[in-house]
Amino acid sequence: MPLQKNTAITGTIGDAIFYQSGSKYYIRKKGNTGRQAPVAKKQASILGRASAISARLRSGFKPLLADPGNRKLMYRLNNVLQQWLKTEPLENANQVDDINILKGFSLRESGYDDVFYAAMPVKREISGNLSIHIPAFDSPNPIAPLPFNGNINLHIIMLCCNINTPTEIRSFETRQDISYTGLPVPSRELPLFIQPAAGELTVVAVSVNNMTAGIVGAMWN
Repeated sequence: MPLQKNTAITGTIGDAIFYQSGSKYYIRKKGNTGRQAPVAKKQASILGRASAISARLRSGFKPLLADPGNRKLMYRLNNVLQQWLKTEPLENANQVDDINILKGFSLRESGYDDVFYAAMPVKREISGNLSIHIPAFDSPNPIAPLPFNGNINLHIIMLCCNINTPTEIRSFETRQDISYTGLPVPSRELPLFIQPAAGELTVVAVSVNNMTAGIVGAMWN
């Protein structure tokens, strides 16, 4: 703001505001304080939308969560969604098949769950439907570093959330029980029977033997 020259006054004269800050006197035009309003308004919109989407995702993934009310999880997911929304997905008319900022996000908080390590990529088929890649199992402990007792339970949930209207959410849920005795089990593609629609954030999460859980794929339509 311009310094006052040869004056040291406070108050308003016409469209000019005279004021003191510390030991100096300044002058500015009325309305200049509103210059940041659009930025602040945009940030508030992002915060609100991220919070709403986060709430719907945590509700949809509730069967995979050890502690659905965990506020640390809420803050982490809110923050990641804010970062994604700052990329202005609504301005992007193209499909995005891999939102890296969400992929690998852990839905748990302690022990084995500090890092979600499972590699089960999600891909979009030519039909528009999605599928998840179930890896081959061919080692003494196919889910290391988790303890293994001969059975692998995969609980898979897919959520499609309209980011303009987060209450509009669609879901697909399935479980896969795989008995493993040491004989190799080949990899395969498991179809997810919901086709993402325009304006939807699609997120796929998996839990392994109810000991770890996280997001394996995220897409934007």
